[in-house]
Amino acid sequence: MSALTLSLRADQGTLVIEALAELPFKTVFDLIGRLNRQANAGAGAGEDAAQAYSVSLPDLQLIVGALRLLPYHRVHLLMDALEEQVAGMGEA
Repeated sequence: MSALTLSLRADQGTLVIEALAELPFKTVFDLIGRLNRQANAGAGAGEDAAQAYSVSLPDLQLIVGALRLLPYHRVHLLMDALEEQVAGMGEA
């Protein structure tokens, strides 16, 4: 399975983790762990600096599904950014 690279700022990454935490633990614990390891490996960048996260397509589907469960006003900007990134992957 090929990896996708998402670019997220710290606040966006926090929102993703918050959304995933609302799902059953056994469904998301591995993904949360991998995202946390990647965040810790890239620690030191500024709050506004984007960091690359490597995820699989099922990971991305789980992230998007979790974000859809949060209130729209909290996630719409992140969802728009993810949509742009995924569209760009299709063009590459």
